[in-house]
Amino acid sequence: RGTLRRTTSRAANTFAFVEDVAGAAAIRGIATDPFDWGVPSLNFSTFSALRDIAPSRRDDTRLDIGYTWSLPRGRHNVRAGAEYHQDWSRSQTDANPRGTFVFTGLYTGGPGVRRGSALDFADFLLGLPQQASVQFGPGMVDLRGRSFSLFAQDDWRMSNTVTLNAGVRYEYIAPFEEAGGRMVNLDVAGDFSAAVPVQSGQTGPFSGAFPSALVRSDGNNIAPRVGLAWRVGRGVFRAGYGITYNAGSYASIARQLIAQPPFAVTNTSTGTLAAPLSLTDPFARVSASTTTNNYGIDPDYELGIAQVWNADFGRDLPGSLNAGLSYNGTRGSHLDMLRAPNRDATGLRIQGVQPFLWQTSEGRSTLHAVSVRLRKRMTKGIGGGAAYTWTRARDNASSFGGAGGTVAQDDRNLDAEWGRSSFEREHRVTADAMVELPFGRNRRWLSEGGWWAAIAGNWTLSANFSYDSGQPYTARVLGAASEIARGTNGSLRADYVGGDIALADPTMHQFFNIAAFRIPATGQFGSAARNTIIGPDAWQLNASLARDVTFGRTRALTVRVDASNVLNRPVWGAIDTVVNSPTFGQVLSVRSMRTVGVNLRFRF
Repeated sequence: RGTLRRTTSRAANTFAFVEDVAGAAAIRGIATDPFDWGVPSLNFSTFSALRDIAPSRRDDTRLDIGYTWSLPRGRHNVRAGAEYHQDWSRSQTDANPRGTFVFTGLYTGGPGVRRGSALDFADFLLGLPQQASVQFGPGMVDLRGRSFSLFAQDDWRMSNTVTLNAGVRYEYIAPFEEAGGRMVNLDVAGDFSAAVPVQSGQTGPFSGAFPSALVRSDGNNIAPRVGLAWRVGRGVFRAGYGITYNAGSYASIARQLIAQPPFAVTNTSTGTLAAPLSLTDPFARVSASTTTNNYGIDPDYELGIAQVWNADFGRDLPGSLNAGLSYNGTRGSHLDMLRAPNRDATGLRIQGVQPFLWQTSEGRSTLHAVSVRLRKRMTKGIGGGAAYTWTRARDNASSFGGAGGTVAQDDRNLDAEWGRSSFEREHRVTADAMVELPFGRNRRWLSEGGWWAAIAGNWTLSANFSYDSGQPYTARVLGAASEIARGTNGSLRADYVGGDIALADPTMHQFFNIAAFRIPATGQFGSAARNTIIGPDAWQLNASLARDVTFGRTRALTVRVDASNVLNRPVWGAIDTVVNSPTFGQVLSVRSMRTVGVNLRFRF
């Protein structure tokens, strides 16, 4: 078999090719291509930032070729095969072409950060950002990637009650390359005391020869998988184990490596009280000898691995019931971690090198989940079920690929990043029910027809309920002058001073104990751990009422009435966990209230 797919995407703001807003403001050192025209990004400490979309145009082509061979023999069903994938991507994406300017209140309020002071806006009115950054270029690029895999598996029916499925898969995924060699990485010393740009195929002073993709191939991706099904009386026991590799990292890595000098423009400039930045010419003081590359990756980067194991036992009970208990575990290794090795608590570590992000594959994670369920099969017009799941998830990098995510607060203390996973919901309850209303043909009442039967007959009512305990949040500091001075914003956590974080009676105006946190002293990292604040619970009750009306043998009309949040109960959304925000500790949003919709579908 073989398939060829092509996708095209375009993204631009309303000013592109129309009005150069940033240029009209006399800002120098930014992109001048009409494709990039628009409004610069403005970041403040005490209120929401102003940010427009990043312009991009992209055409992706993918070729898939595969062959599968199958051989049934006795109690075995053996399958084997191979797959090959080729990717071509022609694109232009400028992450920050109009510049991003951070205002902290440094010039009007000094180096300290104050909650709700609004001095950051005073700096804006004076045209004095503390930090300015820009990134654009190198124009249209051509990325190419390829991968192939081999697999074999045996579905072995060992007996009438036991089935074993075992297999293995090997994947080779080559890092993406740019057709013109316009990729740049950073070669860093082992102690991060130096960093030197290195282009595709060049040799660095610390890591030796670099391949054209600037990341060495990870060729040991062997993934065994095994599954067992065992019928025990009226119950069935199932268990399994498998390994999965993240195949999607290399594309996002390549897009970071092509957006680096000398083929692209990157720059991060920081002002001080003695030498403030100018809004119109913020990069004027940058020396030509300064290394401005803002991204690098470990050349021995490895693809993320997820080991997954599970066990489940389900059993039929009297009364058309089925009960079950299951366990799922996951261990992640070689997960993506974003570091800032050139940043110390008081400033930059490497002279002549601007702040940069360093991506590694040293992240790890664990997840354990236990679930119990009960389900009633549809009998006598009634069916439904309920399930409860308890989950515990911990990690030091909550992403499974790509360059997204939060930068580690202190590069010299990566152990402090270990904490609750941002996606964890400790408790989850789900329930659903379906009831055939007892009116109409073949039902208890109005089975003989008539007007009432035509109106009230053959309706089915269904409902589903879900409850999730709160999402974890991290107490952070935005716009701290000391953090901006070391080239970052948003990775600094608050100090935890003790006491309970959760409140017995939370309100929208104070959802958690804000007195448990404070802004760290200047030049110090925060002591609060990641994701220690648990956000609002979320629950939803939805329902629908539906029936089919037939017209002859081939025509039918389905009438369906759907309602979400049936009880119209307010459900709190996001909360503000930025310590220096004027709304710190408050609920920022409420989820949708009750909505009702009618859907008609005619089939013929």
